[in-house]
Amino acid sequence: MEKVVSQKQKLKAVFEYLKKNRLISLATIAGNKAWSATVFFAYDKKINILFYSRPDTRHCLQIKKNKNVSLVINHTWNQKGGGINGLQIVGEARAISQKEYSKYYKIYKKRMNWADDFKSDHRLYIIRPKEIWLIDEKLTGHFHRVKVI
Repeated sequence: MEKVVSQKQKLKAVFEYLKKNRLISLATIAGNKAWSATVFFAYDKKINILFYSRPDTRHCLQIKKNKNVSLVINHTWNQKGGGINGLQIVGEARAISQKEYSKYYKIYKKRMNWADDFKSDHRLYIIRPKEIWLIDEKLTGHFHRVKVI
């Protein structure tokens, strides 16, 4: 039986889950070539996902050709007390512009204090979610995912 979960509860669960994790599996596509990469991430209050990568990586080159991406975060599935958890996100990705770079870099560096070590060859990217799906067994029931956005 599906549990009724408020939007406030869903958003709280999303932010708690983002806080517990540091890595995303990012899927990109260009033409008929798909690719997956694992990258460190940060996030803002609007659930924009930020990641830092070299512009010459396959995933960044594909984002330049096709901004549509998907990602999953599922690194805490075997938590103390049990429960299956995860986020699935569909969105649009792009490199952060010079105008907004300082604002977003501050957010990223606060979470990833090593970011300055890669400043010479990395760029910051943003993923603006179009859909967010939450799997939280304790909140929504066994294997039931709910749409947050």
